[in-house]
Amino acid sequence: MKTDNLSESFWRRIKFILLFTLAIVLLYIIQTKFIVKIPVVDNGELLEAISNYETIIKKQNEYTEKVKNIHEEVKAMEFDIHQVQKKDEINKKIFGIRSVYKENKMNSKYFFGIQSANILQIYFDTREEHSSMLKNKKIIMDNLNECKANI
Repeated sequence: MKTDNLSESFWRRIKFILLFTLAIVLLYIIQTKFIVKIPVVDNGELLEAISNYETIIKKQNEYTEKVKNIHEEVKAMEFDIHQVQKKDEINKKIFGIRSVYKENKMNSKYFFGIQSANILQIYFDTREEHSSMLKNKKIIMDNLNECKANI
C-alpha cells in the first residue's frame, strides 16, 4: 500500500515536471517566433564594406612605400646640378600618386593620394628653393669678399 502511494506520487511529479517543461518550451517558442522578433540582418553589405576597406588599406600601404621611395629620391637629389630629366621624373611620380584619387572616381576614401602628393610637392619645392637659396648665398658671399678685397 505504501509502495502504491509512493509510485502514484512519483508519477504525478514526473507528469508535472514534463507538462511544466513542455509549457515552458511552448511559451519560449511562441515568444521568440511571434511576440519578440529576432532581427535577421543581411551580412552581405557589411562583408562588402569590410572587403572595400581592406582594399583601401592595401592601396594605402602600397602608396606609402611609393611615397617613401620618392621622399628618398628627393632627399638624395642634388639641386646644384641642372637635372631637368630627374625633376620631370619625380614630378611624374608625384602626379601618379595624385591620380589614385581620380582613378577611384574621386572617392573620399582615396583622398590620401592628393594629400600625400601635395606634401611631396611642397617638400620637393622647398628642397629646390633651399638649394637655390644656398647657391645664391654663396654667390653673394663671394661677391662680398671680392668687394672687401677691392676696398
